[in-house]
Amino acid sequence: RVSMKLRKMYKIFLLLATANALDAHSQRSLAPGSEVPRLRKALLDVRQDPPAPAQPAAAPTPVPTAVVLQRLWRGVRLVIGYGVLTSGLALWLYWIPNLLYAEHQLFEANNLEGRSFKMFLTYRFNYWMNKEGLAAMGTILLFGVLTLLTAGALMYSAFVGGSPVTGLWVCFVWASAASVDPSASAITGFVGILTTLGGLVLLAVLLTTISDYFAKQVEASKQGRDVVVEGGHILLLGHSVQTKQLLEEFAACETDDKPTTVVILASQSKQEVEDELAALNTDLGDLKLVVRSGKCCDKTDLWKVGADSATRIVIPENPLVSLDESDAATMGILLTLKSQGKSGWPNNGYVAVQCCLGRNVSYMKELYDKTYILSGERLGRIMVQSVQDQGLCSVFNQLIGFSGDEFYVAPAEELGVVGTSFRELPFWFPITVPLGVITADGTYLVNPDKSYEVQPEDSVILLADDDDAVQPVDSAPFFDYATWSSQRAAATFQEANPNDGETVKVLICNLNDRNFGCAILFALDEMAGPGSQVEIFCSLAEEELQEILQNAQRRQERQFENIEVSKVYVTPANAMTSMYRLKELPLESYDQCFILADASSGVDRADEQTVAMVLQMQSILQDRDPEKEFQPMVEICTSTAEEQLSEIGIQNMINTSLLVSKAMAMVTISTINHGVLSDLLSTDGNNMDIMDLTDYLAEGEELPKVLTFAEASAIVSRGAQQVLVGWSADGDFEVNPKSKLTPRAWTAEDRLVVIKDV
Repeated sequence: RVSMKLRKMYKIFLLLATANALDAHSQRSLAPGSEVPRLRKALLDVRQDPPAPAQPAAAPTPVPTAVVLQRLWRGVRLVIGYGVLTSGLALWLYWIPNLLYAEHQLFEANNLEGRSFKMFLTYRFNYWMNKEGLAAMGTILLFGVLTLLTAGALMYSAFVGGSPVTGLWVCFVWASAASVDPSASAITGFVGILTTLGGLVLLAVLLTTISDYFAKQVEASKQGRDVVVEGGHILLLGHSVQTKQLLEEFAACETDDKPTTVVILASQSKQEVEDELAALNTDLGDLKLVVRSGKCCDKTDLWKVGADSATRIVIPENPLVSLDESDAATMGILLTLKSQGKSGWPNNGYVAVQCCLGRNVSYMKELYDKTYILSGERLGRIMVQSVQDQGLCSVFNQLIGFSGDEFYVAPAEELGVVGTSFRELPFWFPITVPLGVITADGTYLVNPDKSYEVQPEDSVILLADDDDAVQPVDSAPFFDYATWSSQRAAATFQEANPNDGETVKVLICNLNDRNFGCAILFALDEMAGPGSQVEIFCSLAEEELQEILQNAQRRQERQFENIEVSKVYVTPANAMTSMYRLKELPLESYDQCFILADASSGVDRADEQTVAMVLQMQSILQDRDPEKEFQPMVEICTSTAEEQLSEIGIQNMINTSLLVSKAMAMVTISTINHGVLSDLLSTDGNNMDIMDLTDYLAEGEELPKVLTFAEASAIVSRGAQQVLVGWSADGDFEVNPKSKLTPRAWTAEDRLVVIKDV
């Protein structure tokens, strides 16, 4: 029954619409005196109400359903029409002017010298088009249709007269169907034709001209040829396996001046770099990433990526060439940057550089004074120490990067510690660890002499969880070191088991010119006793290996004194994991074993080889000597290898590439990090070490069974020029415990983590 009523209403509505159309047409087309066509007459008869029977005058006349529907449709049409007109006017009178003003403010704030506002808008528009894709095309189509209808409706209302809503619907019909009545007035026909032509032009532009233009712009953007118009961004020169690690560290940064935009200038194509980063599942967080293709030492390409307006430029090493070639290329880039502008690029920023060879650090600094240079040569010594003191790699992973505690600096006067000696300074900071000071002339003193008194111009370097933890001290220290020391005998630090000077037999696997094999050899030569032997298992020819070793000694201008490469096991690269090859090694006779990553075929392939070698060696040693513990120092490239090796009980693992990338990211964000890390990672700075508490006790003093971190700091400060930064806890190491007065059980197996002078 309802369906029948709806169909009846629909027929009445259709007849009314047809009658109106025919009535209007006949009034224009029929000559005076001509008869009304039968169809029109029939329709008009339908519209005429039948003669009403005689009814009382007071009875109301019901409104026909068709009239109600017609009124409802007119109301809906008015609402939609005025809504569209309001949106169109708001678009051009409010939204677009405000957008242009905001973009102009951003352009001026970035201080982009040599770039016009038009270039800036073009760059921003192309980036938006490339990023949004089809959504951007849909937005442009919507804005174009809205603009056409609004302009046409206003022109119709002004020239023809009537409501703008009527003009809106007429223009919509004209733009979509191009139906202009030939008998209409001249001005009506002109507006209709103009609107129709506008619709056709808009359609043609969207489908052809603009489409082609956008296609060219997107193609140029994909190939990385267009200019980057940014300011205050980080510019990363070069692309390698470190790129993913650097980007993820930048994304993890939570400082107030954290980066929002990173631009990469790579020798590879833009698409290749983006595809590789996507394949590695790079977590960019809320970073805006822009990739361009070009030469890192060419001033034109550097200008295109905004080297002048960047706040920081990062130059990592190139792992595809030798160490010397990588440093030489870096020096060329520094010369190009130095020669631009009045004071070199960036105009208001600095350059963070990764140096492969420690002997080149000072030269690079002299070459360009805007550089902050970091060298990872100390990592070889860290790997050797980690074999002797398991857990040191875990400590470095906690200290370096943005995922744990970080280095902060605050003026001594603001903290209220002026005049305090460095011996007593740790006991004024209950949730941080003071590591040193920065003097008035900018000198970094990490682990200064205990008698050093903090000066008014000094700034204190603190290890803290975040910047909120860096607060002025209270009126009294949280731990009374003076009273504690007066109640105890004096003590002098004496390491009972230094591990240095012992004659050892060492195996190094996968040594080549690009990994830390040579750095390990030099660290062994310093720390091992005379007569120590090193055997090497690698895929290099023995002549090539000997040349690498000779070149390394010439670079360092020193010869191996305490170690000797006694034997080289040459194995084809595809047989490094073969059981029969590994069985040739006397694994049970080695005191230390280093398994390095060969990333020449990619990080995934390197980790597959490393894990397979460890499994095979573990199985061989289990058959030969079940009592001997197998804990090699393993270099890994991904977290997957770390998880796999942890499953089989391997604890000594280090991702050297990730560690260096974290350090580079920290230096990029803050020069304070450079001062501390360059000291901890350089060959002549302070050293991280894992120590036994008994080495700090006075003669006859017993090892405490219960200990607080404040008491442990007091014991270390009493007997040595060292800084306590952490201790062992639950099978791992905890850096900067936040509850420094909370007692815990202490055993002979527990250890301290300290920074000490080498």
